[in-house]
Amino acid sequence: MFDSLIESLQEWLLNALLGFVKWNLDLTHSLFQSSVDSVRENVSETPIDFSPMIVENLQIISDTAIMPVAGLILTYIFCYEIYELVVEKNKGNDFETGQLLFLIIKTAAAILLITNAFDITLAFFDLGKWITDKVPATTLVIPDSVTTNLVDSVDNIGAALGMSVLAIIVLLITFLMAGIIYLVAWSRIIVILLYVSVAPIPFATMMNREWIGSIGQNYIKQLIALMLQGFFMIVCLVIYAGLLDKTTTLITQQNQPVFGLLLLLVSMGILTITLTRTHSLAKSVVGVV
Repeated sequence: MFDSLIESLQEWLLNALLGFVKWNLDLTHSLFQSSVDSVRENVSETPIDFSPMIVENLQIISDTAIMPVAGLILTYIFCYEIYELVVEKNKGNDFETGQLLFLIIKTAAAILLITNAFDITLAFFDLGKWITDKVPATTLVIPDSVTTNLVDSVDNIGAALGMSVLAIIVLLITFLMAGIIYLVAWSRIIVILLYVSVAPIPFATMMNREWIGSIGQNYIKQLIALMLQGFFMIVCLVIYAGLLDKTTTLITQQNQPVFGLLLLLVSMGILTITLTRTHSLAKSVVGVV
């Protein structure tokens, strides 16, 4: 009878610890999954999808504050081009009407670009949305069997007690990683909005290639990098889903709960680190210094 009582107590304690471990792991999975879902939704949003009101206000600011500056820059560049054309071409003796006509056409094209710079910039992220939407949803399915496999692999009170402590540590680390993921996702859209707001100025510099044209070129490269960053973030989620699937297989094979918890933590850490580096990777692809 005494042995039966001890066994019942041990079984109750084991179930209580396993319940605590499962609750912690479920909370960990839910918290991290929420941040992953936020990334998935965020990268598929254009600035207009994110907040039409913000985009409308930024367009007003761009038209009233940035557009006049872009006009001044374009005027200065036009005068600079005229100076080069008339003065430096053998002090006016080698002047060609065709070159002046080409300069006028180029200036007209630049004016057209500047007046539509805001919409053109937004179009980059419409293209980015189209790219990310083409990623099959089936590749982003996150397996939810990791928690069950981890709990099932615990078969004694000592392991359950150790897993309880480790699960708390993992939960605290997950809070930090989830915060970083939210930071990456939201900071990207804020950077995009900042770039969109000043669009006319970089577009105004594209008229001159030798002098300040590199400003406009770098701006376009940065836009492409921000667009590609969204795609790379989706790819990171696809890889994370594969890592979790691999983790589930290894937990089943090894039957070591601590090892499984370590693999789970490593998988989440890899995703967090790679997400923070997606912008740098995108910039390196398009050649931005």
